[in-house]
Amino acid sequence: MRNDHVFHVMRNEWAKTSKTKTQLLLLLLTPFLTVMFISWGLDYVISQTSTYQATVYVENEEQYHTADIVLKDYPNFSKAIGGDPLTEVKEGRIDCAVVVSQETIVLYYDSEILSSAQCLKDAADLADALCFAFEGEDIYYEVMEYYPERNMIDLSSKEDILESFLDRMTGLIGMLIFLTMASNALSLSANSVTGEKERHTFDTLVLCPASLRKILLGKTLVLMLEIFLSGLVGVLTSILAFRIWNPDQFRTICDLAGKDLSWLPLMILLLLSATLVTTAIFMTIASAFTQTKKASLFSSAGMVLISISSMIPTFTKNEAVKFFPVANWSIAIKSICRGQGDLMAIGTAFLISVLIFALGILLSSVLWERTNE
Repeated sequence: MRNDHVFHVMRNEWAKTSKTKTQLLLLLLTPFLTVMFISWGLDYVISQTSTYQATVYVENEEQYHTADIVLKDYPNFSKAIGGDPLTEVKEGRIDCAVVVSQETIVLYYDSEILSSAQCLKDAADLADALCFAFEGEDIYYEVMEYYPERNMIDLSSKEDILESFLDRMTGLIGMLIFLTMASNALSLSANSVTGEKERHTFDTLVLCPASLRKILLGKTLVLMLEIFLSGLVGVLTSILAFRIWNPDQFRTICDLAGKDLSWLPLMILLLLSATLVTTAIFMTIASAFTQTKKASLFSSAGMVLISISSMIPTFTKNEAVKFFPVANWSIAIKSICRGQGDLMAIGTAFLISVLIFALGILLSSVLWERTNE
Protein backbone atom coordinates (compact mmCIF):
# COMPACT_ATOMS: atom_id res chain seq x y z
CA MET A 1 0.00 0.00 0.00
CA ARG A 2 1.12 3.53 -0.63
CA ASN A 3 2.43 5.72 2.17
CA ASP A 4 -0.40 8.22 1.63
CA HIS A 5 -2.62 5.77 3.51
CA VAL A 6 -0.48 6.36 6.61
CA PHE A 7 -0.83 10.14 6.23
CA HIS A 8 -4.58 9.74 5.78
CA VAL A 9 -4.76 7.86 9.09
CA MET A 10 -2.61 10.55 10.71
CA ARG A 11 -4.94 13.31 9.50
CA ASN A 12 -7.96 11.45 10.84
CA GLU A 13 -6.31 10.82 14.21
CA TRP A 14 -5.22 14.44 14.59
CA ALA A 15 -8.73 15.57 13.60
CA LYS A 16 -10.13 13.50 16.49
CA THR A 17 -7.90 15.33 18.96
CA SER A 18 -8.37 18.82 17.52
CA LYS A 19 -12.10 18.26 17.08
CA THR A 20 -12.47 17.81 20.84
CA LYS A 21 -11.36 21.28 21.91
CA THR A 22 -11.38 20.35 25.60
CA GLN A 23 -9.00 17.44 25.03
CA LEU A 24 -6.63 19.58 22.98
CA LEU A 25 -6.75 22.33 25.60
CA LEU A 26 -5.99 19.88 28.42
CA LEU A 27 -3.16 18.39 26.37
CA LEU A 28 -1.39 21.74 26.37
CA LEU A 29 -2.72 23.31 29.56
CA THR A 30 -1.90 20.43 31.93
CA PRO A 31 1.91 20.59 31.55
CA PHE A 32 1.82 24.40 31.64
CA LEU A 33 -0.11 24.66 34.91
CA THR A 34 1.68 21.73 36.55
CA VAL A 35 5.22 22.89 35.82
CA MET A 36 4.46 26.55 36.58
CA PHE A 37 2.84 25.78 39.94
CA ILE A 38 5.48 23.28 41.08
CA SER A 39 8.30 25.62 39.99
CA TRP A 40 6.79 28.36 42.11
CA GLY A 41 6.24 25.98 45.04
CA LEU A 42 9.80 24.69 44.89
CA ASP A 43 11.21 28.20 44.75
CA TYR A 44 9.04 29.21 47.70
CA VAL A 45 10.28 26.28 49.80
CA ILE A 46 13.91 27.02 48.93
CA SER A 47 13.48 30.70 49.78
CA GLN A 48 11.93 29.85 53.14
CA THR A 49 15.02 27.88 54.19
CA SER A 50 17.21 30.97 53.83
CA THR A 51 14.87 33.68 55.18
CA TYR A 52 12.94 33.99 58.39
CA GLN A 53 10.91 36.33 60.58
CA ALA A 54 11.53 36.77 64.31
CA THR A 55 10.58 39.23 67.04
CA VAL A 56 12.16 40.53 70.25
CA TYR A 57 9.57 41.04 73.00
CA VAL A 58 10.54 43.53 75.72
CA GLU A 59 8.74 44.72 78.86
CA ASN A 60 8.96 48.50 78.67
CA GLU A 61 9.87 51.55 76.58
CA GLU A 62 13.41 51.72 77.97
CA GLN A 63 14.21 48.16 76.85
CA TYR A 64 12.43 48.88 73.55
CA HIS A 65 14.79 51.74 72.68
CA THR A 66 17.87 49.98 74.06
CA ALA A 67 17.18 47.02 71.76
CA ASP A 68 17.73 49.33 68.77
CA ILE A 69 21.47 49.29 69.53
CA VAL A 70 21.59 45.56 68.77
CA LEU A 71 18.81 45.11 66.22
CA LYS A 72 20.52 47.27 63.60
CA ASP A 73 22.74 44.23 62.93
CA TYR A 74 19.78 41.82 62.77
CA PRO A 75 17.42 43.04 60.02
CA ASN A 76 15.17 39.95 60.20
CA PHE A 77 14.20 40.72 63.80
CA SER A 78 11.45 43.15 64.70
CA LYS A 79 10.59 44.34 68.24
CA ALA A 80 7.46 44.66 70.31
CA ILE A 81 6.37 45.61 73.82
CA GLY A 82 4.27 42.94 75.47
CA GLY A 83 2.21 40.72 73.18
CA ASP A 84 1.72 36.97 73.04
CA PRO A 85 4.95 35.42 71.69
CA LEU A 86 3.86 31.81 72.33
CA THR A 87 0.77 32.18 70.13
CA GLU A 88 2.76 33.96 67.41
CA VAL A 89 5.26 31.08 67.27
CA LYS A 90 2.73 28.24 67.54
CA GLU A 91 0.57 29.67 64.77
CA GLY A 92 3.60 30.10 62.52
CA ARG A 93 3.43 33.87 62.17
CA ILE A 94 7.07 34.13 63.28
CA ASP A 95 9.88 31.58 63.35
CA CYS A 96 11.35 32.56 66.69
CA ALA A 97 10.58 34.83 69.64
CA VAL A 98 13.24 36.35 71.91
CA VAL A 99 11.43 37.24 75.15
CA VAL A 100 13.19 39.65 77.53
CA SER A 101 12.28 39.75 81.22
CA GLN A 102 14.01 41.29 84.25
CA GLU A 103 16.11 38.21 84.95
CA THR A 104 16.16 36.10 81.79
CA ILE A 105 16.10 36.14 78.00
CA VAL A 106 14.18 33.16 76.61
CA LEU A 107 14.10 31.87 73.03
CA TYR A 108 10.85 30.29 71.83
CA TYR A 109 10.59 28.29 68.59
CA ASP A 110 8.67 25.32 67.20
CA SER A 111 11.00 22.78 65.57
CA GLU A 112 8.11 21.33 63.55
CA ILE A 113 7.53 24.55 61.65
CA LEU A 114 10.93 26.26 61.88
CA SER A 115 12.00 26.93 58.31
CA SER A 116 15.55 28.22 58.83
CA ALA A 117 18.31 26.93 61.10
CA GLN A 118 20.05 30.30 60.63
CA CYS A 119 17.22 31.85 62.65
CA LEU A 120 18.24 30.00 65.84
CA LYS A 121 21.91 30.90 65.45
CA ASP A 122 21.09 34.58 64.97
CA ALA A 123 18.64 34.51 67.89
CA ALA A 124 21.29 33.07 70.22
CA ASP A 125 23.83 35.70 69.16
CA LEU A 126 21.19 38.41 69.53
CA ALA A 127 20.30 37.24 73.06
CA ASP A 128 23.94 37.49 74.12
CA ALA A 129 24.24 40.96 72.65
CA LEU A 130 21.03 42.11 74.39
CA CYS A 131 22.40 40.99 77.75
CA PHE A 132 25.31 43.41 77.40
CA ALA A 133 23.19 46.18 75.88
CA PHE A 134 20.79 46.20 78.83
CA GLU A 135 23.77 46.60 81.18
CA GLY A 136 24.56 49.85 79.43
CA GLU A 137 25.46 51.17 76.00
CA ASP A 138 29.10 51.75 76.99
CA ILE A 139 29.46 48.22 78.34
CA TYR A 140 27.91 46.83 75.15
CA TYR A 141 30.41 48.56 72.85
CA GLU A 142 33.34 47.67 75.12
CA VAL A 143 32.38 44.00 75.10
CA MET A 144 31.81 44.01 71.35
CA GLU A 145 35.38 45.27 70.86
CA TYR A 146 36.70 42.11 72.49
CA TYR A 147 34.41 39.82 70.49
CA PRO A 148 36.22 38.31 67.50
CA GLU A 149 34.97 39.61 64.17
CA ARG A 150 32.82 37.03 62.42
CA ASN A 151 32.71 36.77 58.66
CA MET A 152 30.99 34.12 56.56
CA ILE A 153 32.78 33.49 53.27
CA ASP A 154 31.21 31.23 50.65
CA LEU A 155 34.05 29.63 48.68
CA SER A 156 31.77 28.13 46.06
CA SER A 157 31.78 29.76 42.64
CA LYS A 158 28.72 30.95 40.76
CA GLU A 159 28.90 27.73 38.75
CA ASP A 160 28.95 25.65 41.96
CA ILE A 161 25.91 27.47 43.33
CA LEU A 162 24.16 27.04 39.99
CA GLU A 163 25.00 23.33 39.95
CA SER A 164 23.49 22.86 43.40
CA PHE A 165 20.38 24.74 42.34
CA LEU A 166 20.01 22.71 39.14
CA ASP A 167 20.34 19.49 41.13
CA ARG A 168 17.17 20.42 42.96
CA MET A 169 15.33 21.79 39.94
CA THR A 170 16.06 19.40 37.09
CA GLY A 171 15.19 16.20 38.93
CA LEU A 172 11.74 17.29 40.10
CA ILE A 173 10.77 19.44 37.12
CA GLY A 174 12.04 16.81 34.68
CA MET A 175 10.00 14.13 36.41
CA LEU A 176 6.90 16.35 36.25
CA ILE A 177 7.38 16.96 32.52
CA PHE A 178 7.71 13.23 31.89
CA LEU A 179 4.71 12.45 34.08
CA THR A 180 2.52 14.89 32.14
CA MET A 181 3.78 13.38 28.88
CA ALA A 182 3.06 9.89 30.20
CA SER A 183 -0.35 10.94 31.51
CA ASN A 184 -1.34 12.32 28.12
CA ALA A 185 0.10 9.25 26.41
CA LEU A 186 -1.96 7.01 28.69
CA SER A 187 -5.30 8.62 27.86
CA LEU A 188 -4.57 9.22 24.18
CA SER A 189 -3.23 5.74 23.43
CA ALA A 190 -6.07 4.01 25.29
CA ASN A 191 -8.63 6.10 23.42
CA SER A 192 -6.99 5.82 20.00
CA VAL A 193 -5.92 2.17 20.00
CA THR A 194 -7.79 0.17 22.64
CA GLY A 195 -10.88 2.34 22.22
CA GLU A 196 -11.34 1.24 18.59
CA LYS A 197 -12.32 -2.23 19.78
CA GLU A 198 -14.35 -1.03 22.73
CA ARG A 199 -16.32 1.48 20.63
CA HIS A 200 -16.96 -1.21 17.96
CA THR A 201 -15.29 0.94 15.30
CA PHE A 202 -12.57 -1.57 14.49
CA ASP A 203 -14.69 -3.17 11.78
CA THR A 204 -14.56 0.05 9.76
CA LEU A 205 -10.77 0.01 9.98
CA VAL A 206 -10.68 -3.43 8.44
CA LEU A 207 -12.48 -2.05 5.40
CA CYS A 208 -9.82 0.61 4.87
CA PRO A 209 -7.41 0.06 1.96
CA ALA A 210 -4.44 0.41 4.33
CA SER A 211 -3.13 -2.56 6.31
CA LEU A 212 -3.65 -2.74 10.05
CA ARG A 213 0.06 -2.15 10.57
CA LYS A 214 -0.04 1.07 8.57
CA ILE A 215 -3.11 2.17 10.49
CA LEU A 216 -1.27 1.51 13.73
CA LEU A 217 1.78 3.38 12.43
CA GLY A 218 -0.38 6.40 11.59
CA LYS A 219 -1.91 6.34 15.07
CA THR A 220 1.54 6.01 16.63
CA LEU A 221 3.00 8.97 14.74
CA VAL A 222 0.10 11.21 15.76
CA LEU A 223 0.43 10.05 19.36
CA MET A 224 4.14 10.83 19.20
CA LEU A 225 3.38 14.34 17.90
CA GLU A 226 0.87 14.94 20.69
CA ILE A 227 3.27 13.71 23.37
CA PHE A 228 6.06 15.84 21.93
CA LEU A 229 3.83 18.95 22.02
CA SER A 230 2.95 18.17 25.62
CA GLY A 231 6.62 17.85 26.57
CA LEU A 232 7.56 20.97 24.59
CA VAL A 233 4.98 23.02 26.50
CA GLY A 234 6.43 21.64 29.75
CA VAL A 235 9.99 22.55 28.77
CA LEU A 236 9.05 26.06 27.61
CA THR A 237 7.04 26.58 30.79
CA SER A 238 9.99 25.50 32.95
CA ILE A 239 12.20 28.04 31.16
CA LEU A 240 9.56 30.75 31.66
CA ALA A 241 9.11 29.83 35.33
CA PHE A 242 12.88 29.81 35.78
CA ARG A 243 13.02 33.31 34.31
CA ILE A 244 10.24 34.56 36.60
CA TRP A 245 11.09 32.91 39.93
CA ASN A 246 14.90 32.71 39.64
CA PRO A 247 16.17 35.67 37.60
CA ASP A 248 19.71 35.57 39.06
CA GLN A 249 20.27 31.91 38.17
CA PHE A 250 18.64 32.51 34.79
CA ARG A 251 21.10 35.30 34.00
CA THR A 252 23.98 33.05 35.04
CA ILE A 253 22.81 30.34 32.65
CA CYS A 254 22.46 32.91 29.88
CA ASP A 255 26.04 34.02 30.52
CA LEU A 256 27.31 30.43 30.45
CA ALA A 257 25.29 28.93 27.59
CA GLY A 258 22.88 31.52 26.23
CA LYS A 259 25.28 32.99 23.67
CA ASP A 260 25.78 29.63 21.95
CA LEU A 261 22.56 28.39 20.33
CA SER A 262 23.87 24.82 20.15
CA TRP A 263 21.77 24.14 23.26
CA LEU A 264 18.59 24.36 21.17
CA PRO A 265 19.08 21.23 19.00
CA LEU A 266 20.39 19.39 22.07
CA MET A 267 17.18 20.20 23.95
CA ILE A 268 15.10 19.03 20.99
CA LEU A 269 17.07 15.77 20.85
CA LEU A 270 16.49 15.23 24.57
CA LEU A 271 12.77 15.83 24.22
CA LEU A 272 12.52 13.63 21.12
CA SER A 273 14.29 10.82 22.96
CA ALA A 274 11.80 10.99 25.81
CA THR A 275 8.92 11.19 23.33
CA LEU A 276 10.03 8.10 21.40
CA VAL A 277 10.44 6.02 24.56
CA THR A 278 7.14 7.18 26.06
CA THR A 279 5.28 6.50 22.80
CA ALA A 280 6.77 3.03 22.50
CA ILE A 281 5.81 2.07 26.05
CA PHE A 282 2.21 3.25 25.93
CA MET A 283 1.46 2.10 22.37
CA THR A 284 2.68 -1.39 23.31
CA ILE A 285 0.47 -1.47 26.38
CA ALA A 286 -2.56 -0.09 24.52
CA SER A 287 -2.14 -2.63 21.69
CA ALA A 288 -2.10 -5.55 24.12
CA PHE A 289 -5.65 -5.02 25.43
CA THR A 290 -9.18 -4.75 24.09
CA GLN A 291 -10.59 -2.86 27.10
CA THR A 292 -9.50 0.64 28.07
CA LYS A 293 -9.84 -0.13 31.80
CA LYS A 294 -7.27 -2.90 31.60
CA ALA A 295 -5.03 -0.82 29.34
CA SER A 296 -5.18 2.11 31.77
CA LEU A 297 -4.40 -0.17 34.71
CA PHE A 298 -1.24 -1.51 33.11
CA SER A 299 -0.35 1.95 31.79
CA SER A 300 0.09 3.04 35.41
CA ALA A 301 3.11 0.75 35.49
CA GLY A 302 4.42 2.64 32.45
CA MET A 303 4.08 5.94 34.29
CA VAL A 304 6.00 4.53 37.25
CA LEU A 305 8.73 3.29 34.90
CA ILE A 306 9.05 6.71 33.25
CA SER A 307 9.17 8.60 36.57
CA ILE A 308 11.72 6.22 38.12
CA SER A 309 13.90 6.43 35.01
CA SER A 310 14.00 10.22 35.25
CA MET A 311 15.14 10.00 38.90
CA ILE A 312 17.96 7.47 38.35
CA PRO A 313 20.73 10.14 38.48
CA THR A 314 19.59 10.92 42.03
CA PHE A 315 20.50 7.41 43.15
CA THR A 316 23.69 6.76 41.20
CA LYS A 317 26.67 8.68 39.83
CA ASN A 318 27.49 6.07 37.21
CA GLU A 319 28.64 7.79 34.01
CA ALA A 320 26.71 5.27 31.87
CA VAL A 321 23.42 6.94 32.87
CA LYS A 322 24.06 9.85 30.50
CA PHE A 323 23.75 7.49 27.51
CA PHE A 324 20.19 6.36 28.27
CA PRO A 325 17.06 8.30 27.28
CA VAL A 326 14.89 9.85 30.01
CA ALA A 327 17.50 8.89 32.66
CA ASN A 328 19.98 11.29 31.05
CA TRP A 329 17.65 14.30 31.38
CA SER A 330 19.04 16.02 34.48
CA ILE A 331 22.66 15.25 33.57
CA ALA A 332 22.23 16.61 30.05
CA ILE A 333 20.33 19.72 31.20
CA LYS A 334 23.08 20.60 33.67
CA SER A 335 25.77 20.18 31.02
CA ILE A 336 23.77 22.37 28.60
CA CYS A 337 23.32 25.07 31.26
CA ARG A 338 27.09 25.05 31.84
CA GLY A 339 27.65 25.52 28.12
CA GLN A 340 29.22 22.06 27.89
CA GLY A 341 26.49 20.04 26.15
CA ASP A 342 27.73 16.51 25.46
CA LEU A 343 26.57 15.87 21.89
CA MET A 344 27.94 12.33 21.83
CA ALA A 345 26.08 11.28 24.99
CA ILE A 346 22.83 12.95 23.94
CA GLY A 347 23.13 11.57 20.40
CA THR A 348 23.77 8.06 21.73
CA ALA A 349 20.70 8.30 23.97
CA PHE A 350 18.67 9.44 20.96
CA LEU A 351 19.80 6.43 18.90
CA ILE A 352 18.89 4.11 21.77
CA SER A 353 15.45 5.73 21.95
CA VAL A 354 15.00 5.19 18.19
CA LEU A 355 15.78 1.49 18.66
CA ILE A 356 13.31 1.29 21.58
CA PHE A 357 10.70 3.03 19.43
CA ALA A 358 11.25 0.63 16.51
CA LEU A 359 11.02 -2.35 18.85
CA GLY A 360 7.85 -0.89 20.35
CA ILE A 361 6.29 -0.47 16.89
CA LEU A 362 7.07 -4.09 15.95
CA LEU A 363 5.74 -5.42 19.25
CA SER A 364 2.66 -3.18 19.08
CA SER A 365 1.81 -4.34 15.57
CA VAL A 366 1.99 -8.01 16.63
CA LEU A 367 -0.19 -7.36 19.68
CA TRP A 368 -2.54 -5.11 17.69
CA GLU A 369 -3.24 -7.79 15.10
CA ARG A 370 -3.46 -10.58 17.69
CA THR A 371 -5.98 -8.77 19.90
CA ASN A 372 -8.07 -7.82 16.86
CA GLU A 373 -8.27 -11.24 15.20
